Amino acid sequence: MSNIPIQPPKGTRDFLPEEMALRRKVIEAIRRCFVLYGFVEIDSPVFEYFELLSRKCGSEIEKEIYTFEDKAKRKLGLRFEFTSPLGRYYATNRDKLTKPFKRYAVGKVYRYENTQAGRYREFFQADADIIGSYGMEVELELLDLAVFTLERLGFGDYVIILNNRKILDGCVAAAGIGGDKKDPALRALDKFAKIGEKGVIKEFEENGISGDKYKSFMNFTGHATGNAGHSLKEFKKGFESLNIEGKIKTRALEGVEELLSLTDKAACAGLGHKIEYDPLLVRGLGYYTGPIFEIKSRDVNIGSFAAGGRYDNLVELYGARPEGACGISFGVERMIDIILQRDKEICGSLPPQVEMYLIYLSDNERDFAYKAAKSLRLKGIPTEMCVSGKGDISREIKYAVKKGIEYVGIIGEKEASEGKLSIKNLKTREERILTVEEIINLFPQYAFQKFYPQ
Repeated sequence: MSNIPIQPPKGTRDFLPEEMALRRKVIEAIRRCFVLYGFVEIDSPVFEYFELLSRKCGSEIEKEIYTFEDKAKRKLGLRFEFTSPLGRYYATNRDKLTKPFKRYAVGKVYRYENTQAGRYREFFQADADIIGSYGMEVELELLDLAVFTLERLGFGDYVIILNNRKILDGCVAAAGIGGDKKDPALRALDKFAKIGEKGVIKEFEENGISGDKYKSFMNFTGHATGNAGHSLKEFKKGFESLNIEGKIKTRALEGVEELLSLTDKAACAGLGHKIEYDPLLVRGLGYYTGPIFEIKSRDVNIGSFAAGGRYDNLVELYGARPEGACGISFGVERMIDIILQRDKEICGSLPPQVEMYLIYLSDNERDFAYKAAKSLRLKGIPTEMCVSGKGDISREIKYAVKKGIEYVGIIGEKEASEGKLSIKNLKTREERILTVEEIINLFPQYAFQKFYPQ
């Protein structure tokens, strides 16, 4: 028994109650924003057939999928994100869904990757996706949703970075990188922030791409993150003068126009000051087909905490006809890490999870105490009952203080006979004798509705 590990597996964590309170607050705020924008929630299995998960993820991500065989020797994998399962879900249920289909999903995903600040092997994601439209209004809706959500969570100092996979394909062609080398080149460039220029050049050479091709790519892109509209217009001039394959050139120019349209719409919606264009933004997942984006904090160095893009070909892989599709994913763990770095004391300052703590002094008052607790809970007021059965007021009050509970209700023989409670505010030290109905009026912020209205 002594050799059994008692620590959670690498890349996973336990959370204390006060940490869970913050996590729940963030996740519930994100859910609420999704609902306000008309997204509906769905759920799907936490594990899928490995073939489904790996179908369009690319070889690098395929290595990060947790895989196992079930008892029937079927190869399965834990979901590493929500978009591949969405493709299967949509293909299976498309005739039952209203289009455009706006869905959200919140839950745990798993990746076997190196752990570091903001990067774990088990983590929460919150995704919103729209299937059924090719217009840039979809991207605008998702970016507006992101800004709205971040405002509600108090995020201020961040930037939305844009690029387009069609533009990237054109840049690769302009650098003289052949089609068979495009994917390894983009995978290497996607790691630029992690491994630097020397690391990218090394990966280029390991994949049979000369360092000169890297330099050509960088020279063409200019690697100038900045004003989206201005940079894109300069890029457009560069593409128009290029002598590359006509189809690739046409798609690259199409990609520029898509981003110009999106940035114009974003400016009209009041989002323009948050958006920058970066020709090196790649996004590692191989299924993106158009605009891609990441959101990063300016004041906390933790990488992107939200990202997404367009994936018009994904649902076709699972048997459905092609559909315009785009999504955004919020990295809940990184968002919480940013919140904690900005305010290390926030967990201790959150409101208590319990509003009222009821203490009954003997078994004679127990029935009334439980009836009172039920009445408060039916009104949506979080109420905890003492379970020691000893009626030690001093000890029970110390317990309530330690948990940050503001109100204590004491029920003795006199209170029970009169149908009242002795209420003590542990912050103000004020004491009153109140009925259950009067106690309910202390908490006007709660308006509990029954799940099934009568």
